[in-house]
Amino acid sequence: MADYRYPKAELNKDSDFLEIGITSYTPNKLKSGTGLNSTAAGIATSTNGSYGNPFLVARKNRSNTKTLDHTIILPIPSNIQDGNSVKYTEGSLDGLTAAALGAVIPLYNSNTGNPGQDLTDLLKKGTDVGLDPGTKEYFLRNLAVSAANIPFGGNLTPSQLLARQTGNILNPNMELLFDGVTLRSFKFSFKLTPRNKDEANDVKNIIRLLKTSMAPGTSNKTGFNNEQSSIEGLYLSTPSVFELRYMRGSNDHPFLHKFKQCFLTDMSVNYTGEGTYATYGGPDNEGGGTPVSMIMDLAFKELEPIYGSDYDDGPTGVGY
Repeated sequence: MADYRYPKAELNKDSDFLEIGITSYTPNKLKSGTGLNSTAAGIATSTNGSYGNPFLVARKNRSNTKTLDHTIILPIPSNIQDGNSVKYTEGSLDGLTAAALGAVIPLYNSNTGNPGQDLTDLLKKGTDVGLDPGTKEYFLRNLAVSAANIPFGGNLTPSQLLARQTGNILNPNMELLFDGVTLRSFKFSFKLTPRNKDEANDVKNIIRLLKTSMAPGTSNKTGFNNEQSSIEGLYLSTPSVFELRYMRGSNDHPFLHKFKQCFLTDMSVNYTGEGTYATYGGPDNEGGGTPVSMIMDLAFKELEPIYGSDYDDGPTGVGY
């Protein structure tokens, strides 16, 4: 385990800093539904070999891994912030569609155990499912519009036809609907100005360690069975993951936000931090050739979204 720290200042119980832990990537395990077996190819099948329910992904808490390969300690950068977001989309359901849906669903629910026959019955009864005359008329106009568009490649819609003939449109009953989760990203910028040989060595090792940890490895282990292949470097292995923690002394920071495990997606280093090239003199093993000022920019992205249940674990401060 390699541990590097910049600057080489004494840390005490009131010292605030950013700890970057590095560990190997462990993929989430896939868990099949009841009575299903997960095959090596990642397809859920029932015990008799027929296809069953799709996989259920067993989400585990990746964060706070106890075994770290490396640890880097850096000062808390300026302009730290977090941002949480959730995806929403506009959805609409007009009254006629809702009426048709309400009439068709009972037909679907009264299935006979024969999917082909059920589908045939739905198609036969689709135009006569107890709808009111206005709904039936709109259904037939939909068919007429589709038929009129086919010969000439037109783009007339039922709503446009209704507006032309009556001056009205269907009330879309628009509503904002939950559409999914997002993954958070974090960017940091560090000004590195080593003051002695030890800091120069640690800065060099920190830059090198971050570069090697974000790079994928090569492997000739084949696919799901993890067997040896005669083709060297046939596969790429996932880079290391990073566990970021704002710390105060030996404990989590009592206020600042927490992180889930991250990948280091982008890294850049400007070796002329003051705009001109300048390095320390002296022998190479004494820090000679080290730039006097550098700017290191890091961009991390979390591996999984933030869920409400994550706050049940009792994170301190503002949480995630």
